Amino acid sequence: MPRWHFYMRYGSNVLTIPGNEEYSVPQLKMIMKELENIIGRKITLGEWEEL
Repeated sequence: MPRWHFYMRYGSNVLTIPGNEEYSVPQLKMIMKELENIIGRKITLGEWEEL
């Protein structure tokens, strides 16, 4: 079965989100670091909890 990827857009930036049913901790850390680089700041705990 093919895996689907999701994409998150922020301005002109596009972040590919893997289509895994479960994510490993290293995958989540990489995604969060990429997101923080795109928006130019750290994600707050409150923002994370709202996701």
